[in-house]
Amino acid sequence: MTATSRRAASPSRAGARARRGGPAPVDEADVRLMGAGAGPAVQGRGTGHGTAPDAARDGAGGLRSADRVLQILALVGAAPQGVTARDVGAALEVSSATAYRLLGTLRSHGYLVRRPDATYALGRSVEVLGSALRRQILPTPQVVEVLDALHTGTDAPAYLTLFRDEQIVVAHISESARRPRIRELHVGFAEAAHTTAFGKLLLAGMSTAELDAYVAGHGLDAVTRRSVTGSRRLREELDEVRAQQLAVEVEEYMPRLACVAAPVQVGGATVGAVSVSVSATDFAVRGGALERAVRRGAWHVGRRLTAV
Repeated sequence: MTATSRRAASPSRAGARARRGGPAPVDEADVRLMGAGAGPAVQGRGTGHGTAPDAARDGAGGLRSADRVLQILALVGAAPQGVTARDVGAALEVSSATAYRLLGTLRSHGYLVRRPDATYALGRSVEVLGSALRRQILPTPQVVEVLDALHTGTDAPAYLTLFRDEQIVVAHISESARRPRIRELHVGFAEAAHTTAFGKLLLAGMSTAELDAYVAGHGLDAVTRRSVTGSRRLREELDEVRAQQLAVEVEEYMPRLACVAAPVQVGGATVGAVSVSVSATDFAVRGGALERAVRRGAWHVGRRLTAV
């Protein structure tokens, strides 16, 4: 909807609409911001065409509205009890009218639902996106076969992680009752890159500027007493990872645990990692054999991903 097709409602009508729980109308500026890029350009006076200032204003407004919508989804996702329009207004520092309009937009597309107690919760469309993400990251049966063989051959849980932009996603874990996964790791896990072997492979593939930005944004917090928390030391380790095309961590993510990871490459680019985890004492005994097995597993996974 554009500014030319809707007049701003009076404060009394807006309040009545808000009390009934529906999205309150906003002024023309808010309508134009929400409609930026989605409808016809705002017409310039007497010209029949949008002016350059109009386009700049609408573009900035559209980005701001998109950012607000994403903030609302994160806010609602973190609140099992749901959130109210007042909560949203306070969190985003916007008026009640704008909060209702943003909530109404998300509700109309199925990303939010409104409960009888006037709180908002995640809707069906979020689940659809989650299912789509799982379909994108879940490996083929051929890749799972490689990971299962690695798990059996090393007598250790085997992991496939994928690198998506600056994120690490655990796509599959081959395990057994005898050799279960690290309990903190699960499909979808994407944390503490500087303390995990597969995380170090991701960081090793970054440029200096990208790594600087990553460290600035995520920090290097200690997970255990052996975690790397200094930027200089991390960079030295990453140089070694690049040279060896292998990453190892011993008790950096969990006490008494070790992990070794090799890069999965497709078309010359590192797209993920194959890794196994064992006890630190076990790794001290057979680390060399585990490294060779992980390298082979990563190579086979890369071949199968190339064939997809």
